[in-house]
Amino acid sequence: MNSISSIHSPISTAQNAFNRTENAASRMLAESHGQKGDAKATFQDFVAGTFYKQMLSSLHKMHGKPAYLYGGQAEKIFQGQLDQQVAEDLAHSHGSQLSDSLYQAFLHNTRA
Repeated sequence: MNSISSIHSPISTAQNAFNRTENAASRMLAESHGQKGDAKATFQDFVAGTFYKQMLSSLHKMHGKPAYLYGGQAEKIFQGQLDQQVAEDLAHSHGSQLSDSLYQAFLHNTRA
């Protein structure tokens, strides 16, 4: 008997992304009232990490699967974990260039 895998519609995927964004924004707002440096680092990790993760995902979608030496589901899982780690490393090292102006706008909006 075949098992039915869950189907992720674009709407449910977008809703999940929105919920994660809303939760991260709430955490950053709570942290910004107490510790400015930690909130900025959290903001940088979230904004830049999301940007780099989407960039890597688009890069992988652009290329097809190789005819030979494709690892199947295990390769997909490993690639996802590798992309997450690379996105985090890029966010830590180069994320401030992307997130500083957004962080300033975020602070300005929370004060208003």
